[in-house]
Amino acid sequence: MLGGFAVSAVADGHFCHDPHGFRFAGRTHPHPAAATCSATSGATRNRLIELYTSEGCSSCPPADRWLSQLPRDFGVVPLAFHVDYWDRLGWKDRFAQAAFSQRQRDRNRGFGWVYTPQLMLDGEDFRNWHRGLPARSNPPAQASLSLTLDQTSGHIDTQAEIRFASPAAGRNATLYFALTENNLTSTVTAGENFRRTLHHDYVVRELAGPFDSSRVSYRFTLRPDWKVTELGIAAFVRRHPASLDATRLPLIRRSKRPCRLKGALAEEAVRQRPYI
Repeated sequence: MLGGFAVSAVADGHFCHDPHGFRFAGRTHPHPAAATCSATSGATRNRLIELYTSEGCSSCPPADRWLSQLPRDFGVVPLAFHVDYWDRLGWKDRFAQAAFSQRQRDRNRGFGWVYTPQLMLDGEDFRNWHRGLPARSNPPAQASLSLTLDQTSGHIDTQAEIRFASPAAGRNATLYFALTENNLTSTVTAGENFRRTLHHDYVVRELAGPFDSSRVSYRFTLRPDWKVTELGIAAFVRRHPASLDATRLPLIRRSKRPCRLKGALAEEAVRQRPYI
């Protein structure tokens, strides 16, 4: 595993402050539609949590809530991938993408089937998530990951640089960017979750990669229906099948606008269901 971290930031005047003590520097430009923030990873790595979920699955809301309520200082980078194979049950998940369904199948290759809700912790199937995350072991970082975001009207320019501790540490490693959105709500009018109001955080709106370079730039084009103040960028490094390193920066648009993650860890049981 390589070194990683998660960042929660507040833009105050001309600087971005990290309330958790990470090395963090940034500046908001005078124009309210532009902002720059950057961060550099610390001495220990973060863990990557992937949730594969669907608004068409009645078993998924407890897992969605669990992901939303992860403590922000728990050393994890959460991502929610909405899959589309349950759309056939009567409700079309507006956050689902066929590419995310295929990603889940690729990640589970060898099992022969996929299911929702599925959580993966550092690339491994994590079925006991409702009992809480394993204790942090704080392994030393084998690499340094830097992430910089430049927001302009309609775009987010993202740059990442990875410095591996040794050539072996970076062999066959690839980098991904994920643009996520928080505080999303849907009122479901059909299917298994009929008449339920569902809440989501860390929803992946766009996944970019894999990139095999140690220095990568990528431009995200923002859609009109995305709430800019709820967006963030996650960067993670993967060496198949494991996730090696992860970091996240909330997007900062206005001065004195806090970037918050949510609440305490909730332990909620959920039945898991296969899809063949």
